[in-house]
Amino acid sequence: MKLQNILISIVILILSSSEVFAQNPNFSYPYNYSRIVFVSRVIDGDTFVLSDSQHVRMLGVNCPEIARQNKQEEPFSNQAAQKTKSLIEHKTLKLTFDGRAFDIFGRLLAYVWLTNSMGKDSIFVQAELLKNGFARISYYTKEKRYYSLFYNLRNTARKKNLGIWGNE
Repeated sequence: MKLQNILISIVILILSSSEVFAQNPNFSYPYNYSRIVFVSRVIDGDTFVLSDSQHVRMLGVNCPEIARQNKQEEPFSNQAAQKTKSLIEHKTLKLTFDGRAFDIFGRLLAYVWLTNSMGKDSIFVQAELLKNGFARISYYTKEKRYYSLFYNLRNTARKKNLGIWGNE
């Protein structure tokens, strides 16, 4: 009986330490690691919540902020949030990772792919937001894998005065 209690304690310790470790901002997934997830709700244009309550922040983009506490909403924040909702809310996605897994707030940092009925990638959500002028590029260097795509989409949206670029 004592051995059983010790084994149970060890298992609990391992499980709880791996959960804490997974929230560590320095934790990294292997390059191109992916997870299939289900989205419960969208918070704003670049942040959403999974069915397991984990928050996800999209890598490489920054959408206008919605109204919160004492801050006013930024132009096109509601349109960005609506676009994200229409694409991913209550749907199955594939998240892929690129280095650091979590930000300082404990949110997963991921590229977000909508999958079709056969489980294949169908829409790259960050690309859709940039293409429609609902996001800016955020902290994205030439070493990142979608650098050219992101900058080309952003530049095209700018030239067409779409979304946030229509106010410049």
